[in-house]
Amino acid sequence: MSISHLLVRLLVVPLAGVLAACAATLVAFFANWNVFLSVIGGDAMAAGDIVAVMVGLAMLLVSSAATFPMLLPASIGIAISEVLSLRSWIFHVLNGVVSIWVGRASMGGRPFEFHDHPPAVLAAGLAAGLVYWMIAGRGAGLAAEEASRATPPGVPTVR
Repeated sequence: MSISHLLVRLLVVPLAGVLAACAATLVAFFANWNVFLSVIGGDAMAAGDIVAVMVGLAMLLVSSAATFPMLLPASIGIAISEVLSLRSWIFHVLNGVVSIWVGRASMGGRPFEFHDHPPAVLAAGLAAGLVYWMIAGRGAGLAAEEASRATPPGVPTVR
């Protein structure tokens, strides 16, 4: 374990978390495309109306304001993966799905319009977990990757 590896992890993990939340927001937004079209009117989008684009960006911002807090429970799973050096994509995807579901259930009251459909919420959590794994989860922990690999049989070990 080197200090440079620790510093890299301190930068990569939060960056991966933010990018994972952005991916979850985009998935939730596009999974509810029909809701977006009903708000702006389908004809406005076909005409290339600038107001439709502005409404779309505002709805994306509202969706991200709901998605980011829903993914906060994922920080517990991220901490566990960093401490135990869990690098499995399955762990990180399940962490995203479970955390966004727990976050949605703990929001209290009526969820935002984009998070009213459970399949879209689960897809957003799945995307968040997968993006996090691709950026930071594959190298989770401070243990060197060579130390975690087993020596194949028949190869002499150097000590």
